Order: sequence, then structure tokens, then C-alpha cells
Amino acid sequence: MESSRKVVIQALIGWVLLLGLISGAACQSAWVNPHNTARSAVGVAGLTWSSTVATTASQWANDLASRGCPLQHRPNNIYGENIYWASWASTPADAVNAWVGEKIYYTYATNTCATGKICGHYTQVVWKNSTQVGCASAACPNNGGTISVCNYNPPGNYVGQKPY
Repeated sequence: MESSRKVVIQALIGWVLLLGLISGAACQSAWVNPHNTARSAVGVAGLTWSSTVATTASQWANDLASRGCPLQHRPNNIYGENIYWASWASTPADAVNAWVGEKIYYTYATNTCATGKICGHYTQVVWKNSTQVGCASAACPNNGGTISVCNYNPPGNYVGQKPY
């Protein structure tokens, strides 16, 4: 039991060190670039990084991690929000690409999503009125996974409105 605890602690320390290496502008670009690639593909202006929005995302990612990484949206959030969970030490591109992958289920002409599918993560990524993004990830201590949160300012996904 003691040796398995040491392995978990060593893994968490390694994860924290890795996250420390991916910081500042490189971390921001790792989140912003795949968002802006998706936005460019539909003719929407790019997002800029907001440290304020990122702080909110970081607080929520850490809170979720402390509770076992449930996929729950922050209550009373003033921002739009996408959440992603992976069973591995995922990257920002993994999260954004998963959200953008919903594009195949979205039909712009009718502003609808295929029956039984989810499109709201994708439409938030490309929501034309959102101008800022802030994201963060946290290690899930119970399973070695990652929980990632991106917040968008102003929020999107208003019923009856097209994203772009």
C-alpha cells in the first residue's frame, strides 16, 4: 500500500512539473490556436486570451479535480463553458479537437444538431460574439486523467441564434 501511494505521489509531482513547463504564452497559444483554426474555417474572427477568464477556468478545473473530475458545469457561470475529461494526461489540442469534432453533427442552414448528438461545444468554440477565451487543466488524482475547462467571454449558444 505504501509503495503504491509513493507511485501516485510521484506521478502527481511529474504531472505538476509538466504543467509548469507548459506555461505563459506557450500555454495560451496551445489553447487559443486550435480554437482560432476552427473559427477561421467558418470565417469568424479569432479569440484572444483573457487571464481573468482563465482564472475562472482554472478555479473550476481544480475544484472538479478535487471532487474526482465530474463533468459538471460551474453553477451561475457568467461565461460560456466547455469541459473535457480524458483518461490520460491530455493536451489542450485534445480538448479543443474533441469539441470541434462535433462539427460533423451540426447543420448551419437549419441551425440544428443531428438527433441524439451533441453540438454545443463546437458552436461555443465558433460563437462569433465570443471574443475572449481562458482555459485550464487539472490532473484527476484518482485515475490519472485530465479535466479541462475553457470559458468564453461573452458566452454563446443562445437558443434560436446561429453561432456565425
